[in-house]
Amino acid sequence: MTEGTLTQRTTEMAAATAKTPEPVLLVSSQAALARRYAPVFGAPARVETVAAALDRLRGGGAASGETVVLLDAPTVAAVEALARLDPAPAVVVLLPDAQGGGQGGGQGEGQGDARDEVAGFIAAGAQDALPVGDLTAECLRAAVSAARRRQMRENRLRVALAEAERARGEAQSLLDAAGDAVAAALDPMMALTSAALESPLLPRQQERLIAVQLAGAALRATLSALRPVGREAAVEESLTLAALADGVGAVTVEGGAEECFTGDAAALRALLPLLTAEAGASVSLGVRPAGDGAELSVRRRGDARLRPLLLAAIQPALRRLRGRLLPDSPESGAGEGMVIRIPVRRMERPAALSVLLVEDNPIGRLVAAGFFKALGHGVTTAEDGAQGLAAATDKRFDLIVMDVQMPVMDGHEACRAIRALPGEAGRVPIVALTAGTDAEDDAQCRDAGMDDCLHKPLTMDRLRAVLERLFPGRVQVGG
Repeated sequence: MTEGTLTQRTTEMAAATAKTPEPVLLVSSQAALARRYAPVFGAPARVETVAAALDRLRGGGAASGETVVLLDAPTVAAVEALARLDPAPAVVVLLPDAQGGGQGGGQGEGQGDARDEVAGFIAAGAQDALPVGDLTAECLRAAVSAARRRQMRENRLRVALAEAERARGEAQSLLDAAGDAVAAALDPMMALTSAALESPLLPRQQERLIAVQLAGAALRATLSALRPVGREAAVEESLTLAALADGVGAVTVEGGAEECFTGDAAALRALLPLLTAEAGASVSLGVRPAGDGAELSVRRRGDARLRPLLLAAIQPALRRLRGRLLPDSPESGAGEGMVIRIPVRRMERPAALSVLLVEDNPIGRLVAAGFFKALGHGVTTAEDGAQGLAAATDKRFDLIVMDVQMPVMDGHEACRAIRALPGEAGRVPIVALTAGTDAEDDAQCRDAGMDDCLHKPLTMDRLRAVLERLFPGRVQVGG
C-alpha cells in the first residue's frame, strides 16, 4: 500500500468516526507520530512520558478503563505501571520495525529474541504489540478496538473478582462470629456434661449424657473444619493422640495414646474431619521416629470415589503442616489407602497443674472446673475469698483462679491477703475471673496483685491463651 493510499484510507475512517472519536492516549516524545495517527483516531491526546500518562489516567476515573494507550519506545516496567491502574487502560506497545508483534513479526536471525521481548510485554499486561513500520490503518484500528474490548472485559472481571472476595470476607466474618457464638455456648455445655457424668447416674441417664458429649464433640470438630487454615493462625500446642482423636468419629489410635508431642493443633483438628467426612472412611493415628525427630502418621482407609475432591480439600492443611502424602501401598486396592506423614516434636508429657478455683457461682464453678479437667489439670474449688485464702494457706497450688465479685471476701481482698503469705504461697500465679471488660477493671486486678485476667463468659480459647502465657507448653497435658 502506497503512502497516498494509506492517507486516503485513514482520512475516510476518521470521517466515519468523527462523531465518536476513540479514547486513545499516545505516549511518545515524537510529535510526528501523533500527526501520523491523527487521521485514524481524530487527533489522539499525547504525553511524552509514562509518568504524565499515569497522572492523566488517574484523573480520568472510570473512563480510564476505556482508554487505549499507544506506548512508543516501550519498557516492561512502563507496561506494568500502566496495568496496575484501576481501572486499567488497554496498553498497545509500538515496536520498532525489526521486532515484529502481535499483527506480524520480523524475519531473520533476531526473530527469536523479538518474540521473547513481545512475550515479556504481554506478560507484563499489554494487550497487543504492533510493528510501527508497515502498519496499515485498518490493522491499527482493528488492533486498538480489539485491545479495548479485551481490556474492558478484563476490568469487569477484576471488579467481579474484587466483589467476590469482599463477599467471601463478609461470609467468613459471619461464619467466624457464628462459630464463636456456638463455641461460647458449647464449651460450658460440654463442661457441665462432663461434671454430670462424674455423678451417680442411672445407665439410661449416662447413655444420654454420653450421646450429648459425642454430639458436642462432633459439632466442635465441624466448626474447626469450617474455619480457614492459614499460616498466620499456626499455634504450636502440646497434644496426645488421644486428645487429638477425641470427638472425631471413625478415628482410632495405634498404640501410645497418651504419648505427648507438639504440633499445629488447629490445622490437625481441621484435617481429621475432612479425612473422615466420606461415608465409610476411617483414620488411624500413630507417632513414629523420623531422623532426629518424629512424624505423625495419619492412615486413611475408605472408598476412593471422592478422592480427587478430598485431595483438593486437604491441600491447604497439608501445606501449613508441611505434611507429605505417601503413594498408595501395593496391598491397598483401588486407591483405598492414603497415608500422610506430618513432622512433629516428641516431648515429655508435661505435669498437670494443681489449680485452686475460687468462684461463688455453682454453675460457673462447674464450668470452669470442667475446662481445667478437660485439659488434664487437677482442680480444688472454694466458694468465696475466705475459703480461697484458707486453701492457699494450707496447700501449695501452681495456679489460683479467683472470681472478683464474691461474698464474705471479694477477689481483690483475697488476692492481697495471699500475696502477704510468706514464701512460695505468696508468689503463686493468680488470675482474675471477672465480668469487667474495660482497662480500668484489668488495672484494678493487677493493682491487687493478680498476674492476668480471664473475662467472662469463660471459654476454652480464653483459658488456653492465659495458660499459654503463664505456663508455656503445659496448656493441655492429656484427656
